[in-house]
Amino acid sequence: MNTFGHTVAEHGDHVRLALIGDVDFAAHPTLIAQLTTLVGVGRAVVVDCSAVTFLDSMGLRALVEGRRAAQIAGVGFELADLSRPVLRVIELSGTTELFTIRGPITEEYGP
Repeated sequence: MNTFGHTVAEHGDHVRLALIGDVDFAAHPTLIAQLTTLVGVGRAVVVDCSAVTFLDSMGLRALVEGRRAAQIAGVGFELADLSRPVLRVIELSGTTELFTIRGPITEEYGP
């Protein structure tokens, strides 16, 4: 059983939230709370999706809600380094255009 985890790292003008494992119904409350907290700080949020092994509709919903909260707060919100499961769900759901999507994390986004 793969579980959900995350790490947060401060990087100059943004905060990097790295998601790990299954981003699903069980992870939804934790992810929403973390995104709300980070957006509330008033800095851009970069969500690193490289270690996501599964994404369901509730995980996608959390990302959409995070993006919406960031827009309301007037801060940036980007997805970075989408794993194959994340890319598949975003493409199949037709939500690709909702997000700013970046490639792999580089020095630009910090370690």
